[in-house]
Amino acid sequence: STFASPSSTAPVTVYPDEAIVAENIKAHMETIRQSEETFYGYYPEGFTEFDSEKAPSAWTAYSLSSDDIQEEQSLDALSLQSFNIWDTFSKLDERIIPPPFTSDELARVSETSILSAEECTDIINECESHYWGWGSSNERYGTPSNRVGYMLKLEDLSRSYSLVNFELLPRLFPAIMNAFPDLPTSPENLRLGGCRVVKYDASEGRVELGLHRDGLLVTANIALNDSDEYEGGGTYVEGLPSFMKNPIRLPKSGHVLLHPGDVRHGGAPITKGVRYVLVCFITDKSIVPHEKYCQDRMKRDVEAARAIPSIDESRMEEKSLLFASATKHCADAYAFGRLSCSGELCDGYDEIVKAFDKLSKNTHYDDSASKHVPIS
Repeated sequence: STFASPSSTAPVTVYPDEAIVAENIKAHMETIRQSEETFYGYYPEGFTEFDSEKAPSAWTAYSLSSDDIQEEQSLDALSLQSFNIWDTFSKLDERIIPPPFTSDELARVSETSILSAEECTDIINECESHYWGWGSSNERYGTPSNRVGYMLKLEDLSRSYSLVNFELLPRLFPAIMNAFPDLPTSPENLRLGGCRVVKYDASEGRVELGLHRDGLLVTANIALNDSDEYEGGGTYVEGLPSFMKNPIRLPKSGHVLLHPGDVRHGGAPITKGVRYVLVCFITDKSIVPHEKYCQDRMKRDVEAARAIPSIDESRMEEKSLLFASATKHCADAYAFGRLSCSGELCDGYDEIVKAFDKLSKNTHYDDSASKHVPIS
């Protein structure tokens, strides 16, 4: 059977089942709606013209190291059995580059600037004169609150908001397609899902950000000042050789680092000076991240189940049903995660669902140990 994608009437391969696909598409279209409502540069009709002349076309390419490529291949060879399904899913989460990207598409660095020096300075000046100031940050991704870089949302910066929407995005969207020409989309489908300015200041101890995944299609890190204004810094990108020792550093303001949003990355600590970065999170109207939406449902069910006290016997059936639902969402996420870029479903989906179903019916849940323990 087939199911129409949201951007086209052309049929595509149906994934685990049509109801799940439809639910994921509905969730994704709401994400797109919120994006278009928040960042009005292409709302409601979308961009019709792009500034291709100012979109970088020459890129330094970064690929997975040979050791990591072998590890990625070993994940594809994982056996799927009911007794190890949760371990298998955990291993799948260790995958470095998610679909639709390949091992050759770990990161790209522009050889020319996407923002002028004057535009970068304008953004910095607006941030530094903001009447709310930079504010405080909570602990993020394992980095203590007193070490996390300062942040300001683009929505709180009126002049920068206009600059990004009407000057940067018409350059950035075609630049992304220049950097990743095999992405199955076009500039017209790209959307800004979020944007912020980050300030790392060594004198105040706000110097880094821990490893994390952003969750959207592409992340763009644009340097707002030159690297000779600070020491250290750069972006850790998992998959580079000895990546925690070799962060990618952008030498000049206006240059941009692009990487898949779900590649694990982090802000390397600066040791001197101040570093400013404009970070843009890009999603796509036509590429629905099915795996993410299934994982989100799984996590919600698990959190809801764990919120029910184990001593409350009257709600044990409710708790069991939530965990059973979580295992099904986990199976769906696993199946979507094993999809190839051509859209073909991984082998043995029925066996995957049966294995999860069997596990959910023959498992009790030890909340204190956070483990799933097979019943003997």
